[in-house]
Amino acid sequence: MSVGSLNWTAYCLASNEYGLDKAQWAESICQHMGGASYSAVAEAPTWLQLLGNGVWTMLWTSIAAFIVAFIVGSCIGILRTLPNKLIATLATCYVELFRNIPLLVQLFFWAFVFPALLPLSLSTGSGEMVAGGWWQNILNDNPAVIGVFALGLYTAARIAEQVRAGILTVSQGQKYAAYAVGFSLAQSYRYVILPVAYRIVWPTLTSEAMNVFKNSAVLYALSVLNFFAYTKTMREETSQDIIILILSTPVYLVITYSIKLMMSWFEKRMAVPGLGSGGKS
Repeated sequence: MSVGSLNWTAYCLASNEYGLDKAQWAESICQHMGGASYSAVAEAPTWLQLLGNGVWTMLWTSIAAFIVAFIVGSCIGILRTLPNKLIATLATCYVELFRNIPLLVQLFFWAFVFPALLPLSLSTGSGEMVAGGWWQNILNDNPAVIGVFALGLYTAARIAEQVRAGILTVSQGQKYAAYAVGFSLAQSYRYVILPVAYRIVWPTLTSEAMNVFKNSAVLYALSVLNFFAYTKTMREETSQDIIILILSTPVYLVITYSIKLMMSWFEKRMAVPGLGSGGKS
């Protein structure tokens, strides 16, 4: 199964992750293509299984982070367009803060700086009362939760700008019409402004959905065992850089293109003739 110096059976070598149950799908594949490199009695699962687990982690963290970003970003974008200058200014400060600080720096802030600002609580790791102990417990036990939170807030600042731009693009005539029929400010946003604004900015939201997926690779800095983390570890353990790149590149391409197709489908479903990017004149 080797081509030149490329050892394709490296995917079926036992990994360095002990204590993890083997998956039958990975074992079956490696039984057919593993050759001498595959060992059915090895205690650790194969690298193929770990990479599969990493893809799943990458997918669910990306989806969860985008949901957080969409909800928070929509709220901040709406607040930036309200007539109340204080609220609009506070929302603008959020955007400027989170948009201009690199994601990696924000991850380290939520992991190491933010807990120090919290009251004392019990840390299950040390068994002592420490600053932000409950937050550190989450970071130690479920780092992906903190990663989703941080990635979501980072992306929310970008989505907020897009939602704000979409709201400002809605014609004044539609806004006045909403007030003319007796809608309150909240009702005009819900029934008139936002449905139009989201249709206008949906293509840019598609780009953000793809960016969230790609940026999720950085969560490995918080010890989130995603696809990037496992490929990095496998590269260090097996030195098979080329075959890892050959696999990882199509994985990213397939998933990002799938996101594009899904968002395009939603765009067509939401399209109103003559309105927004998906409409027809």
